[in-house]
Amino acid sequence: MCTIIPFPLVRFTPGDVACWTRLAEDKVSRGLWQPHRRVTSREADSFLVSFPDADRPVFKFERDRAGNYRLSFNDRRGWHMIGSGKTAEECLAVWDQPRRRDAGTNRDAG
Repeated sequence: MCTIIPFPLVRFTPGDVACWTRLAEDKVSRGLWQPHRRVTSREADSFLVSFPDADRPVFKFERDRAGNYRLSFNDRRGWHMIGSGKTAEECLAVWDQPRRRDAGTNRDAG
């Protein structure tokens, strides 16, 4: 008999982590972001991002207990949602769109 342990909805999946890493590594390698920090609780799994000269997280990407994704910006007055979705890709599309537009432009030119 095989026991199947369900994946908790509050945790990022390996695919979520890969999607996040693809976008974050570019910004970290260019010195725009500090390496991100992962924080997991019973309520959410989150990646927190700080700018090199900031003493606090500026961006937060999270998955909640219902499996919903949110991307938020902290402007010193609090967190403001700038993206959301049912998948990591959908939520992070706010940052991925320029890359998609460039790819579409390159295809059209060829």
